[in-house]
Amino acid sequence: MFQRRVTEPFATVKKLLDNGELGKLILGDLYMKYYRSQEYYDSGGWRGTWKFDGGDALMNQGIHMIDLLQWYMGPVESVFGYCKTLARKIEVEDTAAVVLKFKNGAIGVIEGTTSVYPPTIPHRLEIHGEHGTIMFSGTSPTDISWEGHQKMIAGMVEAIRQDREPIITGEEGKKALEIILAIYESAKTGREIKFPFKR
Repeated sequence: MFQRRVTEPFATVKKLLDNGELGKLILGDLYMKYYRSQEYYDSGGWRGTWKFDGGDALMNQGIHMIDLLQWYMGPVESVFGYCKTLARKIEVEDTAAVVLKFKNGAIGVIEGTTSVYPPTIPHRLEIHGEHGTIMFSGTSPTDISWEGHQKMIAGMVEAIRQDREPIITGEEGKKALEIILAIYESAKTGREIKFPFKR
């Protein structure tokens, strides 16, 4: 759904970047240090599995912030990542560290985990350009309002009624997914993965 794109302050950040307020983009960094207990994973047979969850720290918990990072920074050229299961008894990653190259020449990092304590460490997204920096943080993937969901659902209803594209198309929605799948491939193979990425 990627509802953060239609809520504030995220939408305003995109407008500022599109208007060139930061100048040439240099760094795009994302830190998502969340906490999920073993009991959280044990509470549902789908949690922490490749088959039903598809991944964890990046795929389940982090995909919305990864979408914002690529939306702000532009297309990704390549990724190199490490994904490990270090603290929980699950199939998928509870800890990940990634280096990205963007097609505009900028570089960046993603750190994602569901196993650090205390559970109140805010996630943080940083966009650095030659003329300035925008940074924002939040508390948790569960600490979000319904405003964005309402806008996205209303937008989908209008798209159907007016026979037009939705606010976020399927192609747009695939971008964050492709980045995460490329990171998993990099972690598995030990190689830098370049885009377009085909599994």
